[in-house]
Amino acid sequence: MYANNTVFVVHPQNKPCPLAESAQKNDPIGTIDQHIELFLKNTYPKQKHLSLVFNILKPHALFNEHLFFKDFLNIHVADFVSFILNRFCKLDSTDQRFIKLCKHLQALHIKLPKIAVKNVVVHKYLCG
Repeated sequence: MYANNTVFVVHPQNKPCPLAESAQKNDPIGTIDQHIELFLKNTYPKQKHLSLVFNILKPHALFNEHLFFKDFLNIHVADFVSFILNRFCKLDSTDQRFIKLCKHLQALHIKLPKIAVKNVVVHKYLCG
């Protein structure tokens, strides 16, 4: 069917659209990136430099579909963001899971911009 030069695909009402399913199967990483961007915009609207951090982290495919780190299933994106934005954190009082995460990111040769990171522990491990 054509209306205003637009092509429509018609499928039975009781069956899902095959084009929507194929689009989800072809682009699973894109949807994770979109979820992260949407989460950051809704949760931290004033933190404009967080997009820099996650643009650096995206190519490494570190997150699963539930926005947890793949290698650290007990650390969510929100935990990581609150950790890097906490300027009052000290090295001796930091949770060991975050230090292990920082060392893991350091092993992947990931460098974060200083302007986006307020935590001194993260500065030590991940800022160049």
